[in-house]
Amino acid sequence: MHVTLEDAWVSQDGGAFLRNVWPMYVHELSGFGADFYHLDTVGRWQPDIVEQWIARITPAANLRDVRSHDHAAQPFQRGHVIRVAAERVGFVCVGVRPFRYMPDGFDYTIAELFVVHRYRGAGAAQQAVGAVLRRYPGRGHLRAIRGNARAIAFWRRALPALGVRQLSEAQEPGELVWTFRTDGQA
Repeated sequence: MHVTLEDAWVSQDGGAFLRNVWPMYVHELSGFGADFYHLDTVGRWQPDIVEQWIARITPAANLRDVRSHDHAAQPFQRGHVIRVAAERVGFVCVGVRPFRYMPDGFDYTIAELFVVHRYRGAGAAQQAVGAVLRRYPGRGHLRAIRGNARAIAFWRRALPALGVRQLSEAQEPGELVWTFRTDGQA
């Protein structure tokens, strides 16, 4: 299986794919007690943050330190579409420093990961995470909702298999948190 990442803020079709499957992802999260999202009166998930993951410029409100729109590292909130050969099968969203919604002292956070059912358990997610770890060296961070047993099992298996260093797992209210270091060689 050949897995690649497509930058959704660059590819119009990749951005459209992420936008279209986002509600499936949020619906799935709602089954694990995630109370961040709720349906509005016309059946749309709120808050609707998908556009922030595919924008070429991260909104200033999502940054710890304001950066210019033409800063070379923009965007700091990055949606990557997961592809198996030519087929789009999911996405992984990564926030990079100075992204507001990650702890101090980290270079990036893996904020969201979704793979369509057909490709779950087939290695696509692990290969995609490996691609993320190669692209983003440094101190990494991620969270999983405590009730999401499949995600927890995935991260417990995938992170060691991908060779991250200084791996730690901690429990926080309602979630598990992993921290680790990568050198871009996963």
